[in-house]
Amino acid sequence: MDHQIRIIVCEDSLATRICLVDGLEALGLATRGVSDGQSLDRLLTEGWGEILILDINLPGEDGFSIAERVRRHYPDLGIVMLTARDPLEDRIRGLEEGADLYFVKPVDLRELAAALRSLHRRLVPGRDATWRLHADYSRLDTPSGLGIPLTDGELRVLVPLVERAGEVVSRDEILAALGQAPDYYATRRLETLLSRLRKKVLATSSDEPLPVRARHGEGYIFAADGGLGATVAG
Repeated sequence: MDHQIRIIVCEDSLATRICLVDGLEALGLATRGVSDGQSLDRLLTEGWGEILILDINLPGEDGFSIAERVRRHYPDLGIVMLTARDPLEDRIRGLEEGADLYFVKPVDLRELAAALRSLHRRLVPGRDATWRLHADYSRLDTPSGLGIPLTDGELRVLVPLVERAGEVVSRDEILAALGQAPDYYATRRLETLLSRLRKKVLATSSDEPLPVRARHGEGYIFAADGGLGATVAG
């Protein structure tokens, strides 16, 4: 398995913290939650975490103070303010105290995850954008980093296509990977599976269509355009 971005959520509301941790984990981000600045410090001293999601209204030390302090001691850590407070002054102060991004609750988890992936790419320059297929976890990551859970059939179809990205894989080979005989009905089921998978990808990331193209009379190709690569991890 390749590197997972490690996210720390510092949020005193248990319900909100669980929602963020579980939601971001489901989208392929390794996430741990803490409730206050002291708990956060213990996690940071362990060397865990690359991006911090920080609430403002915390017990004891507030989010503004934490952001300023963390920025001084951990200059490479990404900081995202996530709060119910929307006044312009709060947003400006959050950014001035060291935050890279500022979100107002409630936030769409897919939008937040995409922003975290984008921030991570800026923090780690030179990281290539690529489609990543995690076979062990049945998940496909888009180039922006959004994770898409796969069914067993979807995974079986994608493995040979991603392993040979840029090459045409015959329809018979893909059907064999599915354990199906190469007949008319199996071909129609394959077409239906791919159609549903394309819709699933677009529902997760509307500007990143699945680059699986049909080659008439030959099969299918995983055509990662624009210089984007494709790899199988795990």
